[in-house]
Amino acid sequence: MTSDLRARTDEMNLKAWKLRYSDPDASRVAAEQALSQSEALKYERGKAYASLHLAVVHFFQSRNQKALELCFEALSWFQKHPDEDGYASTLTYMANIYESYGDYEDALEPCQEAIKAAGNNNNQEALGEAQSVLGLIHTRLRDYESAMDAYVAGLRIREDLGDMKAQASSLNRIARVYTLKKQYKQALDYYGKSLAIREKFRQSGAIPWTYLGMASTYEDMGKENQAREYYEKILSYRDEGLDDRCRLQATLGLGRIMQETEQQQALSYYRSSLDLANQLEAKPLQVEVHQALAGYFESSGDYKQALHYYRMYRRIQEQVLNDETRNRLKNQEIKYAIEQSEREKEIFQLRNVELKSALELIRSKNIQITESIEYASRIQMALLPQEENMADYMPDHFILYLPRDVVSGDFYWSAQVGQQVIFTVADCTGHGVPGALMSMLGISFLNEIVVEKKHCDPGQILNMLRNDVSKALKQTGSTDEQKDGMDIALCAYDPETLSLKFAGARNPLYLIRQGSLEIVPATRMTISYPYADADNFQTNTLRLQAGDLLYLFSDGFADQFGGPQRKKFKYKQFRELLLSISDRDMEEQKKHLQEYFLSWKGDEEQYDDVAILGIRI
Repeated sequence: MTSDLRARTDEMNLKAWKLRYSDPDASRVAAEQALSQSEALKYERGKAYASLHLAVVHFFQSRNQKALELCFEALSWFQKHPDEDGYASTLTYMANIYESYGDYEDALEPCQEAIKAAGNNNNQEALGEAQSVLGLIHTRLRDYESAMDAYVAGLRIREDLGDMKAQASSLNRIARVYTLKKQYKQALDYYGKSLAIREKFRQSGAIPWTYLGMASTYEDMGKENQAREYYEKILSYRDEGLDDRCRLQATLGLGRIMQETEQQQALSYYRSSLDLANQLEAKPLQVEVHQALAGYFESSGDYKQALHYYRMYRRIQEQVLNDETRNRLKNQEIKYAIEQSEREKEIFQLRNVELKSALELIRSKNIQITESIEYASRIQMALLPQEENMADYMPDHFILYLPRDVVSGDFYWSAQVGQQVIFTVADCTGHGVPGALMSMLGISFLNEIVVEKKHCDPGQILNMLRNDVSKALKQTGSTDEQKDGMDIALCAYDPETLSLKFAGARNPLYLIRQGSLEIVPATRMTISYPYADADNFQTNTLRLQAGDLLYLFSDGFADQFGGPQRKKFKYKQFRELLLSISDRDMEEQKKHLQEYFLSWKGDEEQYDDVAILGIRI
């Protein structure tokens, strides 16, 4: 009798899960019945699944706090039974909830764990959902390439499963990335595909989200009439269970469109949006609303109110995503990448207990080494600053980054501490894998010295970096030990005062002003073991002017062999080349430098890694 009742409870839970998208109210009723019956039967598995299904319904109806409480209730059982499909699903929805709060660090860990659990259990549905959430987190971090990779991976899984409704969600999110990348035609194509599926299956709760994407795309394109049409379509769903987050963003969008012509109505929309954002405790949405209100009051001449909302915008934005959080998130991703690599290695070993021949072993090992190096390249790229983030505080710059091998011993790095912008280009001993390991060590120490400890004086930073590198490599100054280290040029720039502080370990700074190039010299020491008579690295202070050009670089460009006589390019010719292109915009400079380098190199092998950072003040 008890087994029959448990089977009936499982059926109710399955019904609740299947109805979660198409009929959330019916899903809630089924889950509540399953929970009640599970409690009466003391059926812990049934209670866990019922709690998960109720959490999903609450999340879809923007009751995030209750949804999170239910997820934790479900997780307490699923953690003891990780082979259950509900384990990955619970983690995925926890990640969804944290993401909606703007707590990206809290979101990433359960999302990564969900991907691992779904893979272990071959739960393709949960894997597709977790990839979609991972893409959303990367989108919030403005890492659009990683976001697209995750969304496409999720879409492929959903296509294999034949889940059209889930495919529509993936298509919607891919479209959003295209909008953020200003690729509007592709965005509207994908929104159109999503809308066709949602209309076919009459997904009244999901269609407004596609309308929202189309509206924001048209708004970004400057087509305000089309944008307004779709925003108003969304708000016409008011009596049909429209998600509060969707309603908020549509209301905010209408406010932006009306700001120039219908100011009072725009302000009313903005205040309604702020009320909703505060009710939802959704920090990313609060950031958007406060930014919009700051712009509104600035345009209307009320600078006191504009300053108030701008300060609120900056304060909440800093809570949601600052450099320290970005670095912790990257380290967290790397930790999971390493775990995944180890797990794949164990699987590889188990599958190759009996090798057909020594030749097959060599071939397999070669593939494994190549894949490991390619994986290391992805980890190294994850540690380097995203260009979108650098553009926030260095809007007019370029980065030319040409590793000699798959991974590089050169690296570039930047951070913002208060109003100081710290940036650097470094050249580590060696290239390939050894150089890459040194570069990752250097980035890690710079994050600690600058981002965590808040040191901003370049000379002091290099002194501390030298000590950290020497300790990490256990250097003693012995004549027979390797003299591993790095050459580096590092700047601290204050955009308010146009003051620049520079220190270099062998690598100088080039400053071009009004057609003339000045070399700001570096200290003639490297970042390596500090001998007893070693000097401290010296900080130089410069007063910059608007239009000044700064260049930081490794030696890879100047040391490249090539040209008609197969000689080194050399620094004198490098300086002349920079002067000849200094009147061009930064993107054109990057393109010209890359083309010139490849032309000079010709059929010669690339001699070393190349890294150049150019900045126009």
